Amino acid sequence: MKKKIIFAIIVIVILGIVAAIASQNSAVEVNAEEVIKGNISSYVEEIGEVKTKDYVNIYSPTSGKVVDVMVDIGDAVKVGDLLVRLDGEDIARMIEDIDAQKSSALAQYNEAKKPVDDETIEKQNIEINNIETIIENAEKELKDKEVLLDAGAISSYEYESAVRNLDFEKRNLEKARLDLQQLSKPVSSNILTQYEAQLKQLDLQKQSLMDSGKDFTITSTIEGVVLFKDIDEGSYLQPGMHVLEIGNTNSMYIEADILTGDIVKFEEGSQVVISSDDLGLTDIKGQVTKIHPRAFSKISDLGIEQKRIKVEIQINEIVENIKPGYELDLKIITDKSEDTLLAPENAVFDMEGKDYVFTIIDSKAILTQVKTGIESQRQIEILDGIEEGQIIILSPDNEIEDGIKVKINS
Repeated sequence: MKKKIIFAIIVIVILGIVAAIASQNSAVEVNAEEVIKGNISSYVEEIGEVKTKDYVNIYSPTSGKVVDVMVDIGDAVKVGDLLVRLDGEDIARMIEDIDAQKSSALAQYNEAKKPVDDETIEKQNIEINNIETIIENAEKELKDKEVLLDAGAISSYEYESAVRNLDFEKRNLEKARLDLQQLSKPVSSNILTQYEAQLKQLDLQKQSLMDSGKDFTITSTIEGVVLFKDIDEGSYLQPGMHVLEIGNTNSMYIEADILTGDIVKFEEGSQVVISSDDLGLTDIKGQVTKIHPRAFSKISDLGIEQKRIKVEIQINEIVENIKPGYELDLKIITDKSEDTLLAPENAVFDMEGKDYVFTIIDSKAILTQVKTGIESQRQIEILDGIEEGQIIILSPDNEIEDGIKVKINS
């Protein structure tokens, strides 16, 4: 009898072991992960361009040929440094002409004090004839240059020089004729006064030309770095043509065009994380300093018209290897939590408008409702429902049901 009892006990134990093994083999294999604590943030991603607040565009103040370009892109300059020198031969020639006019006017002034004779009047007539001949030649030359200009054989600079030369000779002729009129009249105190006024006028013209001659040297108006150069030696400039751009690299910031739908997610003062794989920059701190009030249209790389708003971002760290014009990756922080529970996003699923996970307790899948927060970078913040260290199932499929036996894949 005792042997039968012992045998029955052995059979029961064996059956229990077999049942346990069978039960273990029937468990659903799952991938799982532990709930941890960490930091999470949501953000708007965009590309921004490095700009400089203190910059100036340099334009040509006059026409002329570029003789020397004293700087190149990347060169540091100070206020007053010489940047470009233009050919000032025309100005020098005009000053010489005025000096000649002044000498002539002074001689006539002295002559006016003396009795006028027929010989003096004859000389003046000869002078007028000479100037008229010069004008005829200058007019022919101008017509020839006009043809050459239309044919592209000469520059506009050479043509304009011929125009100025003709105008100058016409003024000489007018003056010579006035002088002849004065010589033909009885000399009076008024005549002497007119010569004195003429001499003064020539002095003023000379001073004006000397002042404009300063325009033939272009200097820097700010301290900074040459960012852009639009000329080379030998170029011909016209008044108002762009020459250089100079900026102060100590006042750099980032400018980005943000979609209007993303603007409402952050505000001035929001933190920004700046990076660039090409430059080896990671997690550089920045801050939104200005959100422009007006939206504008911009065509995306895919050819879609989008409404965007310009945003300015301050760089809060010293970064040596960035320069104006560089493009950087931006993450404008819209929300963040620190030391919070984090779960993989593929562990959380929606059921009837609520969020759930499957936790694993005693090798069983337990359906658990959770309250979620920030979602970012394939992680979700868990505000309530589970605790740190609990094991949750990743990507649960239709085989996983509440209470089912599960086995974690090794």
